Amino acid sequence: MRVLLSRRDTLRLLILSELVMNKNCNQRDIAAKLNLTPQAISEHFKELISDGYIRVLHKGFYEVTEKGYDWLSKNLFDLHMFSKDLVNRIYSRSIVAIAEGDIGVEDSVKYWFEDGYIFATRSEKGNGVALMSARHGEDVLVKAVGGFEPPRKGEVIVVKVPDVGEGGSRKVDLDEFKKLVKARQRSIVVALGIEALVTCRKIGIEPIYFGAKNVCIEAAHQGSGVIVACTESLLDDLLRSLIDEGIRFEVKDFHLET
Repeated sequence: MRVLLSRRDTLRLLILSELVMNKNCNQRDIAAKLNLTPQAISEHFKELISDGYIRVLHKGFYEVTEKGYDWLSKNLFDLHMFSKDLVNRIYSRSIVAIAEGDIGVEDSVKYWFEDGYIFATRSEKGNGVALMSARHGEDVLVKAVGGFEPPRKGEVIVVKVPDVGEGGSRKVDLDEFKKLVKARQRSIVVALGIEALVTCRKIGIEPIYFGAKNVCIEAAHQGSGVIVACTESLLDDLLRSLIDEGIRFEVKDFHLET
């Protein structure tokens, strides 16, 4: 980071960078871009030539030497590591949210937890400031400037599915199950047991299947609503886990009458 502490080194880096990015530029072009007088830029070029960082191609035009590339590479790498660490520290104090409505950069926003996600919307009395613009539904970076209500545990709705010997997915009222899923579009859907998996697929839903119980518990702790299609032989184990975790749940039976 030494290059930032010395005006001479900072200008040296800028001049070498310009020569690398635009091989047709001359002293006058660089002086104008860096807001330097012709006399000042001339002195810098004399030093760079004397130190072996650039060579003269023909009058007024130059190229960077291997020594110049090495110096530039080392200092750019130092700057990169410094800026990367700084950006990570700044972003670690920020929040990534889903935009509710269009948001402009530096807009005052209110952000909150809902269904396991963080949302943000424009608000004069907000608890954050947007660090970028975003359209409705896009991800947006928000700087927190106030407190917020922590997420409450999500509610779990368990839909019983008979074991295959008792009819399996054939014995589930698919219309009622579909209505439930449609009414809770932000809830995630998981399936425990093959019968439950097939039931979900019959209403056009591909649920989370592998690791479903762990996903259900983790999602509920994060505030997300969860619909669990659960084969009856696995029901007791699921309910014990939900009770142990202090998660609210409701059991629904969409069993078709014969």
